[in-house]
Amino acid sequence: MKKNKVIWRLTDGKQGHDKQSIALIKNIKDITRCKVFDVDVKSLSNPFLGLLFKKYTCVKGYEKPDIVIGAGHKTHFHLLAIKRCFGAKILVIMKPSLPLKLFDLCVIPKHDGIMESSNVIVTESSLINIESKKIKKENLGLFLIGGPSKHYYWDTKAVLEQIKKISQQYKLSKFFLTTSRRTPINFLKELNNQNLKKIKGYEYAEIQNDWLEKNIKKAKNIWVTCDSYSMLTEALSSGAIVDTIDLKIKKHTKLTEEIKKIRQNMRKKISLPNEAKRVANHIEKNKWF
Repeated sequence: MKKNKVIWRLTDGKQGHDKQSIALIKNIKDITRCKVFDVDVKSLSNPFLGLLFKKYTCVKGYEKPDIVIGAGHKTHFHLLAIKRCFGAKILVIMKPSLPLKLFDLCVIPKHDGIMESSNVIVTESSLINIESKKIKKENLGLFLIGGPSKHYYWDTKAVLEQIKKISQQYKLSKFFLTTSRRTPINFLKELNNQNLKKIKGYEYAEIQNDWLEKNIKKAKNIWVTCDSYSMLTEALSSGAIVDTIDLKIKKHTKLTEEIKKIRQNMRKKISLPNEAKRVANHIEKNKWF
């Protein structure tokens, strides 16, 4: 009987990174049987000892990996050390801070401007779990709020005006709103000053880890500030009706062009491609399992 491949999924504690690696693992599991171990990089040995002396302590109770998947800068040296010590295939999600040739596969979004090659897959969007079946939606609206960035001018007043207008136009029973790491600290206070009774705001640092995922699945309509690429693609994967809250572009970049393209596709009702599935199929085609 063919031995199940052992996959380590390295985590750095950042939800956006976790969601992408989880989406890829889900699509790998749809193709083949495998054992998956989640590994917090903070629990691992110093990666430089592994690189220098080829010594690396396996997490107690975990089997040695055949494939290791990491997202985020904190996972990069661990990926290299594990490859050196165990001979595992290593896959990095998002553009790494180290040379691409060091990794067996790099999964990089198009807006980073990297050319596709034998060990680079360029994706149209983040790796996300796209709902393949219709989920019953509640009569709920959801606002996902970003913040100042190098790509867009932030304007709290303009954002609040758009939120107020939407809440008056749409006949939804209630609206939830959540901030993000980039949202100005006074945003919720200014929202509450608007006295919009149908909207309940939540501070991102105070909500539970699964709050956003649960409410994205439930919401009938979702609005995302157009600076938030990852939240926009996640909202689109949920099957909700998605629109954006406008901000003025600070400078035209690959990211603003990518977001512009996504917004055009939204108007044309063109669905997001399932990039997590495509990467999983690529791994199978290249006989990693």
